[in-house]
Amino acid sequence: MELVYLALSQIIISIALSIVIMFISYKLLLKLFKLKDQKINNDNLAISIFFSGIIFSIGYLLSGIIPSIINTIELIRIHKEDAMYFEIFKYSSIALLIGFLMSCIILFTSFTLLKSMTKYIKEISELKQNNMAVALLLSSILIAITLICKDSLIFLLDIYVPQPDIVKFD
Repeated sequence: MELVYLALSQIIISIALSIVIMFISYKLLLKLFKLKDQKINNDNLAISIFFSGIIFSIGYLLSGIIPSIINTIELIRIHKEDAMYFEIFKYSSIALLIGFLMSCIILFTSFTLLKSMTKYIKEISELKQNNMAVALLLSSILIAITLICKDSLIFLLDIYVPQPDIVKFD
């Protein structure tokens, strides 16, 4: 029964942290593109498509972190008897936060490099003018880069994200 509670707590933590991360991503995108909430509607689907591609990319990159979090939970469950839920929340939050920051860096760097390579296209102004072709192209490129970078990000996080200190002598 303890495993059921552990699994349910992990689901609740994942949902809560994911919603917070997606909300922060959305608000950052609005500020970055100097938009207000009301400007994202049926009048400008290009920005919605582009934002959707970015949010999907962040979610996809973060989805690769879940196995690392589950391994950490298993380590904590096997080797610690007390304060288990705090430890789970602590390491899950650290992994997701670092993953989110790295995802933002990957996407921002990709967009900046792409923008510098396509000097003949003014991406942001085209998106604001509801140019669907540019939105689809940019979203597709960012998603493709995300698919390529996911394993490298997971490897980097496995190396640098702190793991719980567990010492068990039998």
